[in-house]
Amino acid sequence: MKHRVGVLSLSDGRGRVHESLLPVIERYNDELTMILEATGEVEVIRGSAPIACPEDARREAARLVQAGVVATVFHQPTFGFPHFAVIAAQILRPPFLVLAPREPDYPSVNGLLTIGTAFAQLEIPHVRIWGDIEDRSVLARVLAFIRSASAVNRLRGQVYGLLGGRSMGLYGAVPVPNLWIRKFGVDVDHVDQLEIVRRAELVDRQRVTAGLAWLTHHVAEIRYDDVQLTPSKLEYQVRTYLATKDIISDYGWDFLGIKCHYEMSEYQVTQCLSASLLNDPYDWEGPKEPTPASCEADSDGALTMQLLRLLSGGPASLLDIRFFDEEAGMWVLVNCGAAPTWFAARSDDPAENLRQTKLVPATPKYLGGGAHVWLQFREGPVTLARLQRAGDDYQMLILTGTVENHPPEKVRGFVDVWPIALARLDTPVDTLIQALNANHVHLVPGDLTAELEMVAGFLGVKVIRL
Repeated sequence: MKHRVGVLSLSDGRGRVHESLLPVIERYNDELTMILEATGEVEVIRGSAPIACPEDARREAARLVQAGVVATVFHQPTFGFPHFAVIAAQILRPPFLVLAPREPDYPSVNGLLTIGTAFAQLEIPHVRIWGDIEDRSVLARVLAFIRSASAVNRLRGQVYGLLGGRSMGLYGAVPVPNLWIRKFGVDVDHVDQLEIVRRAELVDRQRVTAGLAWLTHHVAEIRYDDVQLTPSKLEYQVRTYLATKDIISDYGWDFLGIKCHYEMSEYQVTQCLSASLLNDPYDWEGPKEPTPASCEADSDGALTMQLLRLLSGGPASLLDIRFFDEEAGMWVLVNCGAAPTWFAARSDDPAENLRQTKLVPATPKYLGGGAHVWLQFREGPVTLARLQRAGDDYQMLILTGTVENHPPEKVRGFVDVWPIALARLDTPVDTLIQALNANHVHLVPGDLTAELEMVAGFLGVKVIRL
């Protein structure tokens, strides 16, 4: 997923000065374009010329909107009239990056500060960076802005599908539709879980047969026990997955939460297979975009996962804070449902991930039965996050750590039928317990702390950095 980024530069409103600045501005814009596009993450849409009057500002801003940019950089190698940026900002979608190279012969930092000052006084969200784009640290900060602005702007206008209502009395899982629209630009659409049951019977038999064959061929084991997990129950899980996939398509949802407990897990089948495969970038019907799906209808969790997906470009996961093994210094993070199989090997090849995945009988407390999707998360640095509410205000909790690969049965708190991540987190145990207002946390590979902090700032959300 490439980010389409607009680049505009301001010039001097006096014609003769404007003409003298053109070669300098264009030289720096050529360099910026080349380096950004060389990352493979960015497609640059440049202004047709530096902005030298209000009409230029309106025309160039409209041009970027028409091109569908998800982030805009005001690139300022020289001084330019800052009100041109303000005019353009009325047409474009914030947040903005004000970027200036360390140009000794022209007052680039002065140009940066005048635009930033105008944006600050008008409360227009923006980030300021003064530095040369060839500098890796500067490029990293620019890319962090692009990912963050893209995530915020892609999120606006999306639809969250809520299948079922509140699960198990979880206060931290319930969305507030009016607040979501005001703060995130996301609509909440509610459909009963009965629609999964109704549609499951209507799914074409060939799609179901193909799914069963794909799972049988690729996963490491299907552990039938003739009670909780039988061929007919697995078939029904495949049907409910395909039914949910069709609901998402028909209703135009971008991400979703599935209640599951207990109407589905007690009287139908668990929705673990659906939660896992929806979050994956593939299934037997081919490659696809991951659709963040939370179990237990954890709506703030699904929203967190969607932001993490938009920032990382890949799947995110939902995990329970299960246990801390003091002797091992390790958190046991598990969940019965929303762990994509992709996390087993983090491979672009589905077969490689599924070779390390097992379908095992659902724990007996879920009377409906079916399969849990068991896997152990591949080792490596990770970022964990949670959008959470305290009163009517949202917070973005962010922490980092490392997933390690140990025999899970040797760690206290291990659950042998649920997907598991063994994580050494960079924060004291009690600090996490006091700060986390949820029973779930969400995980992606790598370090996305800079991006998450920017996203929180753009959304007006308080950051809790552990």
